[in-house]
Amino acid sequence: MNKTLFLSHRGESDDAPENTIAAFALAMERDSDGIELDIRMTSDHRIVCVHDASLARVAGKDIEVADHTYQELCEAHPVPLISEALELLMPGKFIQIELKGKPFDLTELRQLIDKHLALGKLIGLSSFEIETLELANEIFPDVSRVLLIDLEKRYGRFPSADEVADLCREHNFSGVSFKADLRADKSFVDALRAKGLRVVAWGVNTDEKGLAMAAAGVDALTCNHAVALRKMAAETTK
Repeated sequence: MNKTLFLSHRGESDDAPENTIAAFALAMERDSDGIELDIRMTSDHRIVCVHDASLARVAGKDIEVADHTYQELCEAHPVPLISEALELLMPGKFIQIELKGKPFDLTELRQLIDKHLALGKLIGLSSFEIETLELANEIFPDVSRVLLIDLEKRYGRFPSADEVADLCREHNFSGVSFKADLRADKSFVDALRAKGLRVVAWGVNTDEKGLAMAAAGVDALTCNHAVALRKMAAETTK
């Protein structure tokens, strides 16, 4: 049976500020299966862990990440570098790095990933932007690259596994990370995995959805309280 990885979404973000060293460290302290986080480029080409284009939501100051230096961002909010997050990740744990914003310079990220892959850490990339992920195809052919997608929004209905697989094949992606949906049952996930695709679920905003995605056999799911959800899933299978 496929073992689902429960990844701490932006770190253990129910109990620590999202995409911060505190949230990432808490995930490792709790022995999470791994971390999901978001990265953007600053104006001085540093790679930082921030979800939104602006710090308005997390810091209360409308500071655009792409228009400011790393130091300027840090003066407003504890913004970590991706290098710091990777250092915190323990060997054998998985990190799902979402590429945010365009254009994206992936050269430095390649060097960092090589260093940490050599230390036994597991690393994957994701993006909602097809062009960004296609660039990653060229630079990271050996790393999992999954397309983030809201299936209902893209297709106007819940699609077949064949349609999703065709989209991934068309762009040479390793798999798909779809918004958690109770219609994505085991047969749907199995069909995607049978085609050699990695299957991940995001938007796990209720325990019901998280448990359903785990029961369906996704390779990984992201949750703000991943460790607690993993424990619930284990108890339901006893």
